[in-house]
Amino acid sequence: MKKNVMSTALAAAVVSATGGVNAGGEYLAGDFHNHTTCSDGSTSVKTLTRKSLEYLDWFIHVGHSGRGSRDCRISDFLYLNRDSEFNRGLWVNSLPNGAADIKGDPTFQTMRTGTQVEAMWRWQSLQEYNFDSIVEERNLPDNRGKTAFLGLEWVVPGHEHSSNAISNGQYEQVPNADAMAQFEYCFARNSDDTSMGGGQGWTCELSEAGNNKIKALFAGRAEEGIADYNSTLTGGINIADTGEHVKSTAAILWMQENFPGESFAVQAHVERQGAFIPDDDEGYNIEHLRDWNSVAPDVAFGFESQPGHQGQFSRGSYNASRPTSGLYTFGGTGCYGAAEAAMPGKDFDGTPLTLADFAAGGKYEIIDDNEDPAKVTLCRPGIRTMWDAMLSEGRRYWFFASSDWHNRGSFGPLDFETTNDFWPGEYQENYVWVYNTPDANPAQGIVDGLRSGNSYTVQGQLIDSDLKFEACYRNYCATMGETLEVPYGAKIKVRLVVSDPAGPNNSPYKFYNPSLLQIGKYVPVNEPRLAHVDLIRGKVSGPIAPADPEYYNPLAPESTHIAKSWSNLDKPNKKNKARKSKLNYSFRAHTDSYVRARGSNIPAGTPNERDIYGNPLSDNLSDNIPCSDADCPPHAGGILTADVEAWADIWFHTNPIFIKVVYDGYAKAKDDKGDG
Repeated sequence: MKKNVMSTALAAAVVSATGGVNAGGEYLAGDFHNHTTCSDGSTSVKTLTRKSLEYLDWFIHVGHSGRGSRDCRISDFLYLNRDSEFNRGLWVNSLPNGAADIKGDPTFQTMRTGTQVEAMWRWQSLQEYNFDSIVEERNLPDNRGKTAFLGLEWVVPGHEHSSNAISNGQYEQVPNADAMAQFEYCFARNSDDTSMGGGQGWTCELSEAGNNKIKALFAGRAEEGIADYNSTLTGGINIADTGEHVKSTAAILWMQENFPGESFAVQAHVERQGAFIPDDDEGYNIEHLRDWNSVAPDVAFGFESQPGHQGQFSRGSYNASRPTSGLYTFGGTGCYGAAEAAMPGKDFDGTPLTLADFAAGGKYEIIDDNEDPAKVTLCRPGIRTMWDAMLSEGRRYWFFASSDWHNRGSFGPLDFETTNDFWPGEYQENYVWVYNTPDANPAQGIVDGLRSGNSYTVQGQLIDSDLKFEACYRNYCATMGETLEVPYGAKIKVRLVVSDPAGPNNSPYKFYNPSLLQIGKYVPVNEPRLAHVDLIRGKVSGPIAPADPEYYNPLAPESTHIAKSWSNLDKPNKKNKARKSKLNYSFRAHTDSYVRARGSNIPAGTPNERDIYGNPLSDNLSDNIPCSDADCPPHAGGILTADVEAWADIWFHTNPIFIKVVYDGYAKAKDDKGDG
């Protein structure tokens, strides 16, 4: 029998994963998906940057690809309200000299907004108009020490959207967004500009090695586009890109080749447009997430499965009429991160869906009976999620949330109600670990933090920045995004410490939570309490090859399970005035694995909200919950919906910690129920 020791290499690997978990930094809250008058938002860049930094520590502003007629800098609160002027704020009439100096190929630069007006290519507005307003706001005395920079909600060839940013240049002595602008010129699906960036000489090719990588990935996959990406370029660019998943993957690799370590691309609201169909330019399937992460793991390192638009009547703007994958959100999160997805166009038993399934009396009559069955992805409550399928390969692939701020729906930006969006940081936060190191480019620190995986998301201020999540073997520990290497049979101790802040959150509503009234709990909506936490574990079996049919399977392995649940955390405790939960779990490591955590203010088994295991149910069921308090707002119509639903049902989600078993050491162990 080997001695109970670690090899020198193993010990070094474990120590490098910790160095004192979370030493020398802090969790900072931020948002990277939102909109201004640069595209289709209702607030100017200055206004949104200022308001977001009231709530947040860091802020990345994005807007849609393509072109637009609206000036980024216009004053905004009347936009789209009944008192607004229809042509208010167009490039053609809002600048000091009466018209913008619009660059690029003019052939496609008109948009109809009552009259013919010029439209500006998005790359130019990024480079010349959008960015300066962010710089001005971040330099104000009240915002010193906070980070703000420019990104892009990329309109993706072959798909819908992605939240992207490139930190390069954004904190130079003379700040610039040139890198971000060139990416937009090269790869926006809805851009027909061939001007090389108005004469800046921009071209969009990959290196020969990069192009060969793309060709190898897509060999034999004709439905995804022409595998030889460089061959599709004319004048250095490809603008004929309908259905081109190849082009979107090449774009991710272009970021990694040209701006390594400085860029990221996080697929946005990935479930919203349903399954991918060639030439449809909408949905994402799991193979597309895998493709991006395979070619550029330092760029495509996560997805936004928790969308914005949390105040809509169809939470997250997810609904059956699209149909969204899973049809609705589950606890405010899409099914790819919070439920179990079937193969696109099939039932969970593999039976192809038909139009008859959607007709009156059919199994899924909630879906429009004119819908293409191939576009429908069914989902059900559970923890074998698409995200877990990625993690079970060992992919460093992270979970994010965003505000997707546009406006407050039927209310004004300064009203407290909303039937659409919350300000960035008002409701959702991405807490990202950022090291306390002097850095002339703090944008780089945010990108590094996002890439690290040492982050978690919070709705409704359920918990705060004082989180500790670690897996330890003896004195060696790893936290989110890290890997703890241990000998076979080692006893792993998992510790999760979360602080549930006392007092009210940002909710304007003070009446009792309608969801909890169903089970006899009297808790004000604006004073939520953490009630239930799950620790989820899964085995890591290694990467799946594109030629393997499992590459297209979104259902995680059966080994994915809830390892431990903690309930009744909201029970009053006079000894715990800080409302801090210290949760512990141990298991023996006999195989590579990961652990992640989630928690909510709603207990398991709550009708219309949770199944008996604590899994979130489809959010359309909240319409069955009455909101009958006299202070329940009229726009809710007497049921739990819109912004009231969002404040009533809140979650936190952590990113995973990986456990890797190394067989050059041995830990004497007795099998137990926590056997890994």
